[in-house]
Amino acid sequence: MARYPAAVNQVPLIIEPDEDEPDFASVRVDATIAGRPYLMTLDTGAGQTVLDADDYTRGLTPLGEDSSTGVFGVPVVYPVVTITDLAVGPVRLATLDVSLSEHVAGGLLGMDVLGRHRCHFRLDDAILDVDPPPGTELDNELLIDRRGHVLIEVHWPGASARAVWDTGSTPTLVNRDFWLAHPELFEQIGLIEGTDAGGERAQTPLLRMAESIIGQRAFGPHKAVAVDLSPAISTAEYPPDLILGYPTLRQADWLFDFPARRWTLTE
Repeated sequence: MARYPAAVNQVPLIIEPDEDEPDFASVRVDATIAGRPYLMTLDTGAGQTVLDADDYTRGLTPLGEDSSTGVFGVPVVYPVVTITDLAVGPVRLATLDVSLSEHVAGGLLGMDVLGRHRCHFRLDDAILDVDPPPGTELDNELLIDRRGHVLIEVHWPGASARAVWDTGSTPTLVNRDFWLAHPELFEQIGLIEGTDAGGERAQTPLLRMAESIIGQRAFGPHKAVAVDLSPAISTAEYPPDLILGYPTLRQADWLFDFPARRWTLTE
């Protein structure tokens, strides 16, 4: 892996381990919107930024609606409003159309913001470098679908999977069909209850995923959750087998040039 020069523009990341499963964690950032503070989830799995429906955002005039389906298959419809003066570290936007939800504490900072930049994600150091200086070749092409989802490949001996790269996912998720088709890659070690972006709760199998290869690097075995993703991905442009969340992503530093659609792993 290449060593990348230090960045000037850094956003501190706030890592919040899950109360029930400390191997899982949320990744958050401090933001301000129209001068008001928000603690937002850093969410590369969200095509559009989502805000908590609070006293400020409920006072904004709706422009229309957005819809999505949570990982547990329940459709959700969100009103869309225009916010002003978004600031997250060095990132500044005068206006931005966002969705409103009753189920996201603080909000989700999505790819409509992050996708404008080169981003160096260093989860173990709790740092996001924004537009770091050039300094290394980005080895891999990056697939981004029409809804802004970032997709990469995961490999094992005799098997491979398409995966969404999702800083907003507390666990790594495995589509139930992929788990059942490749039982040699997963060991069920229990059950766990989770909540999706629409507020739906469900109990799902807790797995240990075998060592894999991503970007020519080995990733150690780690916990994952099996979920029937078929309702959520039924209309996806590139249906994924996995959603790579915190337990996977924290094992490396990732440099994405989203506008150029290139990426690499760094030291």
